[in-house]
Amino acid sequence: MNRSENILEIHDLDVFFETNKGYVKAVNKVSLNIGKGECIGIIGETGSGKSVVGQSVLRLLANNAHVNGSIYFQGMDLLEIDMKEMKKLRGKKISLIPQNPAKSLNPVLKNGKQIIEVFDNKKITFLEKREKVISIMKQLLLKDPEKVYNSYPHQLSGGMKQRLLAAIALCSYPELLIADEPTKGLDPDSMEKVCELFTHIKEDHKRTMLIITHDLDFALGICDRIAVMYSGEVVEVNGVKKIINSPAHPYTQGLINALPRNGLVPLRGQSPSRIFLPKGCFFSQRCRFNSASCVSEHPNLREFGGGMVRCHMY
Repeated sequence: MNRSENILEIHDLDVFFETNKGYVKAVNKVSLNIGKGECIGIIGETGSGKSVVGQSVLRLLANNAHVNGSIYFQGMDLLEIDMKEMKKLRGKKISLIPQNPAKSLNPVLKNGKQIIEVFDNKKITFLEKREKVISIMKQLLLKDPEKVYNSYPHQLSGGMKQRLLAAIALCSYPELLIADEPTKGLDPDSMEKVCELFTHIKEDHKRTMLIITHDLDFALGICDRIAVMYSGEVVEVNGVKKIINSPAHPYTQGLINALPRNGLVPLRGQSPSRIFLPKGCFFSQRCRFNSASCVSEHPNLREFGGGMVRCHMY
């Protein structure tokens, strides 16, 4: 894909956090492109570094974070522009649907008030703002938007809260929408409604999306391509059908086998320390194909099967 067709380009992103116990390597040389209108999913176990990638794009990392590499958005390196320019992009050109809707919404403000604030800097009347909010709520299939507008967050279900956050994010018609763990903590009924919501956003709103999730089924149902992360690095990238039908990396194979419909076969072992990462493949201690080269030499990400994979077998 040509650079002109990419909304976002991440090159050799490194993120580590300075702690009392040492430097925690959260993200290791991650590179990823997202084309206009494309939906990319980043999946992996808790602690794989996927949320840190999303936070890096928005520059929302903690003060003890050290970041190297580049993140190009419409030709601008987001890691190089000043914070004033970055704030102009957040919520306008790049919007975030955060995880945990209950904590992201203000419990003492009515839902309509929380959405209408997005239009505070626009020179339109209050009634025009309200009409826009109601229109977006209808587009996101919120039942009885007038009632939702005049109620409080605690009066909504988990799925409806997620739709409300989506309405806030979409009000500015962003070029890029980042969703961080959109199904986390939701009951099965709410999860189903959130899947419907993101399908609607993708198909009807034509948004470019970066979805960060540990919910593999959700990612497989929504995304065009999947990037699989393990211990801070990308180990496989490919189209959804390839990931489902012929996963290349042993870790991806383990994730697919762990799905309920495939027998809930658990991955053995644990991820390595992010302070003392092994010399060879980070997955080698858990891999059934482990060889001498896996322990001594770190594999590069290379082309395979129409995508990319980080494994000595290829």
